[in-house]
Amino acid sequence: MPRSDTEALVSDVEAGDDAAPRILDASSAASNEQVDRSPVIPPHDYNSYRWFILEPAVFLIFFARYLIGAVYQNQILYQTCVTIKKFNATQCEPLLGIDRSSDADKEVEVIVQTYTANIMMTTSLLESIIPAFASLFLGPWSDKFGRRPILLTTFTGYLTGSLILIVITYVTMSTNISPWWFLLYSVPSVLSGGTCALITGIYCYISDVAKERKKALRMVLNEASLCAGMMVGNVASGYIYAATNALVLFSIAGSLMLLALMYVYIFVPESLNPADIQTGSRIREFFRFDLVKDLVRTCFKRRPNFDRAIIWLTMIALTIAIFDMEGEGTVNYMFMQEQFNWTIKDFSLFNASRIVIQIVGSIVGMVVLRRVLKMSIVTMAMLSLACCVLESTVRATAVYWQEMYLGMTLGMMRGVMGPMCRAILSHVAPATEVGKIFALTTSMESVSPLGAAPLYTTVYKATLEYYPGAFNFISAGLYFVCYILIAVIFGIQKSMGSSSVYQAIGS
Repeated sequence: MPRSDTEALVSDVEAGDDAAPRILDASSAASNEQVDRSPVIPPHDYNSYRWFILEPAVFLIFFARYLIGAVYQNQILYQTCVTIKKFNATQCEPLLGIDRSSDADKEVEVIVQTYTANIMMTTSLLESIIPAFASLFLGPWSDKFGRRPILLTTFTGYLTGSLILIVITYVTMSTNISPWWFLLYSVPSVLSGGTCALITGIYCYISDVAKERKKALRMVLNEASLCAGMMVGNVASGYIYAATNALVLFSIAGSLMLLALMYVYIFVPESLNPADIQTGSRIREFFRFDLVKDLVRTCFKRRPNFDRAIIWLTMIALTIAIFDMEGEGTVNYMFMQEQFNWTIKDFSLFNASRIVIQIVGSIVGMVVLRRVLKMSIVTMAMLSLACCVLESTVRATAVYWQEMYLGMTLGMMRGVMGPMCRAILSHVAPATEVGKIFALTTSMESVSPLGAAPLYTTVYKATLEYYPGAFNFISAGLYFVCYILIAVIFGIQKSMGSSSVYQAIGS
């Protein structure tokens, strides 16, 4: 099975044009015209995608989502305090995250967080079950009916959810309500496919319209837009919240989501050729289980050498890594608030700094380690996972807030792990099967919060009073398991010798 060089996936992208479509001569054209008089659909004009594809919309949607993030959790904490635990407004006010809480507020904070962790766990489960199921169908469905419907549906879902959140927050300004009402914010995005559908639609669209030699560059630009939106949202969240209030902040986020939807509606045409788009029932065709059977069959079938083992070891490593990240995300803010008395501004600055450090670490890793020192894809993945183990260990033992920044620095290469593992999959699997393998991988990643949220929430609640950072030891252990899995792939590659079919992932 032939394999191409990995440089187009993990380093700089060479400029170049796609091969021009073959044009029939006059006699052939005349002959064909007599046989087939169906209208000819012109090919896509790739020049129209020269500068931007979806990058502005991706930046806006992730900017808005991370603008909401921590403030959304603070609203739940406060409403839990006053409506469920029946504390007075003065005692609950520190939970809004504007000012630092005193030692006297800690007892209230522990009681409230113990209950709020259940709400956050439910939110995480809600946002995982349906999208994980839908991800198995989205790829095949979009091949038939286009990418644009998926994009418009997911962006509309996020906008609708933000409008619901604005209404709920407006109500809480005059009347305290049960914090469980805030779950309604997640419902529209979940029903429209959530982040899983959004990422699937984005990458399918980029694959359709980007020139062959520039697909990797487009993927990098999309990832940069996503990270930039997360970073700006994290930084701006604390400052906007401190200067205004939750209602204003959620309204700004809703406006950004509206701009993102308008951008997609006006500037993003359908990427598939109109002749290739089917006209059948879109709802009925979405739930075709034979497509899922074919997907599973592809991932489990016997392959030459150790291909199947490498595919599954990589998929499991990616899933465990997402399991860690989702579990940490469920309790991270509450941990920071309890352990270091951080406000939303402190937490936002930390997250923004973490993203910047990861971007810098990824660039240094790709330029210095990959290009200059010629480290292999598998070695890069192992190094990245070792950084994850170090960061989680430091976070678990942190006593002072400065140690969180130390852990962040040690984990600067963690952002390389995902691209390297997907590069391994793209080289081991045939080009005709990569899409199906990626679809199952995405589904496994999406379902991981079903176990991560309960596990991390249970551990956090059990250790909150005497060791709130204990859950980080779980992350360190699981990242080490991922390291072992990739190390097995490294051993397989080395055992096959320099002339083996695995040379691409080991060079």
